[in-house]
Amino acid sequence: MKTLALFLLAVFGVLVVWMLIERQILRTRRQCVALKSLPSAFEGLRIVQVSDLHHRQMGRCNARIVRRIRELRPDLVVITGDLVSRDMRQFSETETFLRGLRQICPVYLCPGNHELNLPPESRAELERVIAGADCQMLSDETTALFPERGGQTLFLAGAQLKENIYKDENFRFRNLADYTTADLEQALGKRRGTTILLAHNPLFADSYAQWGTDLVLCGHLHGGVVRLPFVGGILSPERRFFPRYDKGYYRIGKTQMIVSGGIGKPRLWNPPEVGVVELTGDDLE
Repeated sequence: MKTLALFLLAVFGVLVVWMLIERQILRTRRQCVALKSLPSAFEGLRIVQVSDLHHRQMGRCNARIVRRIRELRPDLVVITGDLVSRDMRQFSETETFLRGLRQICPVYLCPGNHELNLPPESRAELERVIAGADCQMLSDETTALFPERGGQTLFLAGAQLKENIYKDENFRFRNLADYTTADLEQALGKRRGTTILLAHNPLFADSYAQWGTDLVLCGHLHGGVVRLPFVGGILSPERRFFPRYDKGYYRIGKTQMIVSGGIGKPRLWNPPEVGVVELTGDDLE
C-alpha cells in the first residue's frame, strides 16, 4: 500500500512538473482553408487567431506572442474572446499587447464570456483600451475587410452571443440557454456574402452553419483542458465531459470551423497555441 502511494505521488509530481514545462511552449497550428466563394483578391489571405489569453503572460506584456505573430507575417489578427479574465480591473498590459499586435496588421476581436462578465465600468475601460490601440471589437457587427482590394468584398462578423449560454441565472451550469440561428440573424442580420464569423463558443456550430457563414473561428473550450491520445479533450468550462468541437478543424455542412485550444488556463498535453489560417479559393480535395 505504501509503495502504491509513493508511486502515485511520483506520477502526480511528474505531471505537475510537465504542466509547468508545457505552459511555456507556444505552438503554431496551421490550417489551409478552401472557400469556393473567396474573392480572388483575397487569395492567400493569412489570418492569425489568438484565443483565451486570460491572465497568461508569455514574456512582458506577452512579448513572446507578439514576436511569434510578427514572424508569421499575417494580414490580420483575430482574437476570439477571453482576452482578459472577469476579475481583471487594470488593462495596461493588455493595451501594450494590443498595440504590439496592431503595429503588425489590423486586429479584430469578438467578446468571450469573461468580457461579458466584466462589471460595466471595467468593460467600458476595456473597450476604451481596445479603441485606443486602434483595434476593433466586433460585438454583433460586420465589417468589410480591406475594401481597397480591387473592389471585391470579404466580410468579417463578430457575434457577442449571450451570457446565459455560459451560466444560468444562479451562476451555475444546469439550465443554460440555447443560441439559435434566429438569435444570430437578429444580432447580425442575414449573411451578406462570403463571411468569416468570430464566435467565442463553438458549441453552437449548427446555428452558425445554418446562418450560412463560410468559416467560423472559435475558442472557449481550452482544448478540453486535458487531452488524451485518440480521445481528445476531457472537460469543457461548463463542466461537461468530452465536449464536442473541443479543438481543431471541423466541417458542418458547407461551413468550416476552427476551434483554437487557446493560451491561458491550466492544461495538460495541450500546449498553448496560436493559429494560422490561410485562405484559398482552390479546391483542396
